[in-house]
Amino acid sequence: MTKRLYDLDSHQVSTESTVLSCLPAGDGFDVVLDQTVFFPEGGGQPCDIGTLGGASVLHVREEAGEIIHRVDRALAAGSVVPGEIDWARRFDLMQQHTGEHLLSFSFYELFGASNVGFHLALDYATIDFDKPVSREEMRQAELLANRFVWRNLPVRATLYETEESIAALPLRKHADGLTPPIRIVAIEGADLCTCCAPHCYTTGEIGSVFIADASSYKGGTRITFICGERALALHRAQHDDLDAIARRFSCQREAALDAVKKLSDDYGALKKSERELAKALNGYMAAEFAASASPAGRFRVVAQLLAGMDAARLKDLAQTVSADKTIALLASAGGERLSYVLSCGAGFPLDVSELMPAVNGAFGGKGGGRGTLAQGTAPSVVGAKEALEQVKTYFIKRLSDQK
Repeated sequence: MTKRLYDLDSHQVSTESTVLSCLPAGDGFDVVLDQTVFFPEGGGQPCDIGTLGGASVLHVREEAGEIIHRVDRALAAGSVVPGEIDWARRFDLMQQHTGEHLLSFSFYELFGASNVGFHLALDYATIDFDKPVSREEMRQAELLANRFVWRNLPVRATLYETEESIAALPLRKHADGLTPPIRIVAIEGADLCTCCAPHCYTTGEIGSVFIADASSYKGGTRITFICGERALALHRAQHDDLDAIARRFSCQREAALDAVKKLSDDYGALKKSERELAKALNGYMAAEFAASASPAGRFRVVAQLLAGMDAARLKDLAQTVSADKTIALLASAGGERLSYVLSCGAGFPLDVSELMPAVNGAFGGKGGGRGTLAQGTAPSVVGAKEALEQVKTYFIKRLSDQK
């Protein structure tokens, strides 16, 4: 069985190993060594990658108690090869994982919230707690976790040979299905739990712990957090974004939020004013369209092609035009797409669902509705004017036959 050097020293970057076996597999070769510094995927943490005897280590997994290294080229069985992990990746993952232990302990210690799920990816990490936690509680737990970081506490991993030997330990969490030796990770004066992954030497190596997001999840709370260099990168990006916003408003960073709020309020007021003006303008346009409506027996038909009118305003205009015994088909070209609305007023003998197939067919679009209103869109405005005239002629003929 492969000797797991990462269990003994999480900061060991390289070693020499004897190749016990090398078999073709998938996109490369599966290699088993007599000893390894490569941590296999597990415990919520991604595996190490790196190099092994000139080959690239693509993935590392544990299978039936053996550590299997997937490499991109064959290695001779019996040969002694140097192996080296990608230290930047290992250290980043250790920062996140040790930070997770502190966060989980802090939530448990302060609010009795238990960690029931952990996922560590290469750009984010999440913890699932078994109960709802408030924003204020998150801030308190985050602060406590960082206070443990600032104390630079020792982090130690110990292997125990039997379940009985850990029975008296005050573990925060004991993973199910473990076989001896059982690895316990202890943060002095704080957390104590089972864990198979490499960790920082001290809490100070974590740098900082930051809760970036939270959401309800399965009756509890899922938090997204980042530690160390990831947290620094996020804060730097947010600081630079805030600087850019402040420069745009010609104000200090501290005043940027108020400036954005004022802009949002002003924009809201302008949008309200625009809606009121558009509604008034729709009234004038509706009167003009009604005056030029084409007679169709006892009914009237309005068919107009417009430009740049959004769907909401187009709908409002069509419903305003379609007064008693009037049907309105309004289309608006916006870029390469065409939007259209079909609306009829009181006393109209047909349901719009009976007329929309002809409209969709003429415009080459899709849409539907029932009663007095239907809407649709077409992927092209080409030929829209001709199609509108075609549908208008069809409506006039169809309605002229109605009694």
